[in-house]
Amino acid sequence: MSFADKMRVWMPLHENGVSRAVHFVGAYLFTFALLVPLCWARIPGTPLTAAHLLVAAVAVYAMTLEWTAGLLMALPLVPTLLAAEAVARLPTGTAAGIAVGVMVFRFAMVVGAHVVFEKKTHGLSLGGPQLFFIEPVYLLTLVLFSLGLKQDLRARVAASSA
Repeated sequence: MSFADKMRVWMPLHENGVSRAVHFVGAYLFTFALLVPLCWARIPGTPLTAAHLLVAAVAVYAMTLEWTAGLLMALPLVPTLLAAEAVARLPTGTAAGIAVGVMVFRFAMVVGAHVVFEKKTHGLSLGGPQLFFIEPVYLLTLVLFSLGLKQDLRARVAASSA
């Protein structure tokens, strides 16, 4: 399925501005919560951790979907990773509690935004858990559309819905 096809399916389920903003923040909260424990998994012989690998994978995948929005989406991953590394240095129980708390808050916030602002929900029907990481690509693509950019993609999204 092309990115234009994915956008066509995603857009009608995310029409409210507040819900879109919540999804944008929610993606980075989801990533943060997973990065905290991944910071504990060091790659032998390097200063890297599994968290670094996840951030790199998410950034590369995002850019393969739509390179401009993917690059813009990847930028906030740097402070997200730095925050996760700081939390991971706390005592293990405290760090784990923060990560779990952030994840619970994220799910409550995003599901609540769907129910309250969209009056609909989609579960995992739009691509599964990987969507939790890359949803900002969809949102930033809409911003690019509103700025008059990516009109070829916009035309493909509109054409695929006809």
